[in-house]
Amino acid sequence: MMKNSRADATLFGFDFQVNAAIVLMLDNIHELKSLRLESKYEDIDIELVSGKHILAQAKSVVNSSSDFRNVRKNLKKALASLSTGSKKIQIEKLILITNSPNPLKEEASRSIFYGSARRDFATLPPSSKKIITDYLLDVEQPLNLDKFQIRVIPFETDDEAERYKVIWQEINNFIGEINIDLPGLGKKLHKIWCHDIFKNGSKKNAGIEIFKKELIWPLIVIVTDVDRIDADFRERFDSVYYDEIVRRYRELIDYCCERLEFFTKILYDYNEYSHSYFGKDGCIQFTAEKWEDYSSEIEIDGLEDEIVEGLTKVIIYNIIRRRYDINRIKQGVSL
Repeated sequence: MMKNSRADATLFGFDFQVNAAIVLMLDNIHELKSLRLESKYEDIDIELVSGKHILAQAKSVVNSSSDFRNVRKNLKKALASLSTGSKKIQIEKLILITNSPNPLKEEASRSIFYGSARRDFATLPPSSKKIITDYLLDVEQPLNLDKFQIRVIPFETDDEAERYKVIWQEINNFIGEINIDLPGLGKKLHKIWCHDIFKNGSKKNAGIEIFKKELIWPLIVIVTDVDRIDADFRERFDSVYYDEIVRRYRELIDYCCERLEFFTKILYDYNEYSHSYFGKDGCIQFTAEKWEDYSSEIEIDGLEDEIVEGLTKVIIYNIIRRRYDINRIKQGVSL
């Protein structure tokens, strides 16, 4: 029989690792400082604002609902790796995150890991605790079991709707908690986060992290998308220039999380502004009177004055019109 040389199981493992990182990120979004895949310490490394770390070993099985041959081996490796990582930094939590519904390969604990589940060591059945403590006897400086948790995320099959259903649900729950209502937002965020987190993990320098601001910026970009701008405001611009304004808007906004401070400044100034009008008219008045105060932020060589003016006005107006969404996002993630 020919040996299977395909790397599909390896790629499946990377996919699970990225998605596991998304789930753990959302679990800790308020306290999150940064995230790193394949850090110096572990598969998934979440640093909190306290300076403590959540380290996670990601162990996936392609046919997770039926194949339990290697789950004990995975557990043993995870315990050894987490023990090693926990010696080097301050630890908040140590997690084995897996898609196996029977991560200890025993009947006593199988039912408690059904579906999406998390179990701290203290809540495991006695037989499960013994399996873990027996493995730790072979570890020179074993991890602190008070900080150990097993997390199970269903993640199986080639059907994306099935594979990612729990991940999408976690993202949609997060969106619901911050009260943002945009059709298709969850799947858009999932696609962006998968790309950005995988890209981060592929970087040779393990010290390069993704900070919370960078992870949340795509959400603000989507919420303030120029296509959502009010039609009557859009009609104020010459159609000859507007297409170029839209293109430049996306160039400036899409991948520049440093713009968050710029957004915050505009919203602060708007709140301090003495309005003659309110609602949409107040936004228009502020934009018309104050756009020159912010035009220096639009630094693109060779841009026509009309484009600079239009682009600045569109950015200001869009930020102000979406200010409640922006504030809900910032408050919802503690930014």
